Amino acid sequence: MDEVPSLTVRLLGGSPARHGSGEIALGPAQRQAVFAALALHAGQFVSRKDIIDAVWGERPPDSATGIVYTYVSALRRALEPVGEPLVATRAGYSLDLPRQQVDVHVFEAELERARTHRLAGAPHRELESLRSALGQWRGSALNGIPGPFAETQRARLNELRMGALERQAEVALHLGGYRELVGELAVLVERHPLREGLHRMLVTALFRSGRQAEALAAFDSARETIIEQSGLEPGPELLALRQRVLDGDPSLHHQDQPERHKPTQALPERPSAFVGREFELGRLRRRLSALLDEGRGGTVWLDGEAGSGKSAFLAEALATARNRTNWVEADELTSAVPLSLIADCLGGEALDKLSKTVTELCETGPRVLVFEDLHWADEESLLAWQQLHRLTAHLPLLLIGSARPLPQRRTLDVLRSRLDGEIISLPPFDGPAVTALAEETLARDPGEDFLGFAAEYTAGNAAYLCELFAEFADGRDLATTPHSRAAAVVEDHLATLSVAGKRTLTSAALLGSSFTVADLAGVTGRELRVLIEEVEEALAARVLETEGDRLRFRVPLVRSVFAANTPPAIRAVLHQEIAATMAGSGAPADRVAEQLLQVGDELTARWIPQWVLDNVGALSTGPAVELLHLLSHQRNLTEEQHQSLAGELAALLLPETDAVPFSPATRHLGAAQPWCAPLHALTRVRNQDATRTS
Repeated sequence: MDEVPSLTVRLLGGSPARHGSGEIALGPAQRQAVFAALALHAGQFVSRKDIIDAVWGERPPDSATGIVYTYVSALRRALEPVGEPLVATRAGYSLDLPRQQVDVHVFEAELERARTHRLAGAPHRELESLRSALGQWRGSALNGIPGPFAETQRARLNELRMGALERQAEVALHLGGYRELVGELAVLVERHPLREGLHRMLVTALFRSGRQAEALAAFDSARETIIEQSGLEPGPELLALRQRVLDGDPSLHHQDQPERHKPTQALPERPSAFVGREFELGRLRRRLSALLDEGRGGTVWLDGEAGSGKSAFLAEALATARNRTNWVEADELTSAVPLSLIADCLGGEALDKLSKTVTELCETGPRVLVFEDLHWADEESLLAWQQLHRLTAHLPLLLIGSARPLPQRRTLDVLRSRLDGEIISLPPFDGPAVTALAEETLARDPGEDFLGFAAEYTAGNAAYLCELFAEFADGRDLATTPHSRAAAVVEDHLATLSVAGKRTLTSAALLGSSFTVADLAGVTGRELRVLIEEVEEALAARVLETEGDRLRFRVPLVRSVFAANTPPAIRAVLHQEIAATMAGSGAPADRVAEQLLQVGDELTARWIPQWVLDNVGALSTGPAVELLHLLSHQRNLTEEQHQSLAGELAALLLPETDAVPFSPATRHLGAAQPWCAPLHALTRVRNQDATRTS
């Protein structure tokens, strides 16, 4: 292909086509959309159908073919000053132009060079390539160019740009350029306030520059902005960074790093307390024995939801093979860098000669390769992982991959379905496992009531259980939610949910133990079409599950975390409004009561006392007692209301000589526990209420 030195294409800002130092007028926006589709496939033929799809999508006009012909003819005339780069054949059209004369292709090529330098452990060269890539941008991508193709490319290129900006700052910070970075990062966080990685780097850069007070102020500003714009607390990494700054954590200071990339070679520490999973451990250990004793390779795929304990399980099962194991863990950042996971496990030299590298590795003896969290892996690493799987047939190689079943990824699903190895799934902890975990981690017996509550509240999730037990050991009042340590883990697990989806779940958390989509529409005021998309996202992520024609949070702890995102004063008002709506629509009395009991002592709506008196016979005993007790102490009651409520309460309590009434939300806590003292108040007021009403 001959170069056309005087023609350059700029799709990352500026006029799309330039001749020397001047612009080439390409005409209307749709004609520019045709040109952009050809430029992004420079040197390749693009069919007329693909051009029509690019410009109009699924609903092209009947005359689309003729319009494209007209547009191409006009573009050829516009490009005449630089020759005839636009070629037309029966196969379609092609912009016969070297890719290095199209800024998008230069940008992507420099990103690829940066990736190569990263894998080779050369941060200085990586930084140069990143700066060269970002230097191609002169404004907005495909600015003003319409059509579905342009929209898709615009989103893709903008995300690549943001990833490059973050990586550039990260590398510069790593190399010690924190003082120069402060101003640049301050601008970036203002433009992109919800990208927590930028906030973390700004706080770190300020701290390393000796500006601790400003670092803390930057954190406060970040937290306030994120809560204001998303309705959610920042993630645990940003929250933990504040404490590290306060403590003057030495590891937060800049430390010189070696240039050479060193792959991970060791397992994480073996967990100090590991219980359950005997059946699953037996399956993996048999595979390990076949490898170490017989040299027989194989593949194991480990399934488990976030917090199921996959890492602890693997560390326990492979403890005897520490010196023969390469272990690598994927995360959100590795998904943006092709083959980074393979390079982290085996070294950058493995990328070109994967089979040779692994064969040589296995010549020294049996080998275990562990790839954790494959749901974050880039597509190229997944293809390489499949190649490693084939090598296990004739090498002493045990290949292990772990992944969450959700959110689903098509490539991951296909890879798993075609696997002829062993698939091990980690289910939630059952009752005996919860008891065993408590015995291992708690210095005192928490009692059966607490263990039952913990199992139900966490749905047997190992990570949530561990954090809940830690709070119990610290003497915290577990009758009060949210539980900060467990909540931080929950928020980390749900970080991939959309901001809109999280807001909807925050509203859903106020609706009680179960609800309908109609209930949710009523409390959010959202369009049903949009709401259904967000509910489907929550169902796919297994945050919600169906119960007949109703929905509910699969894990009660997760519901309490979302509910806590609404300030208490607002939450009290919303619960009373929801209860009023339910009562007006004829909802069951217990469902209305469930909303009112969430309010606690702030039951101020005037309609509530009379509603309780009218419906006390339709309420279950526990909710009826709690509501009557709460209302009988309200100051805005008339004397008649006060006497009627106290009389109903006495009628319910006096026959109960021993039992303490519990609501569905608290009966699992047990009255004998010291952290349930508020429940004892119900027994103490029996005689008082009975005396007053008599």
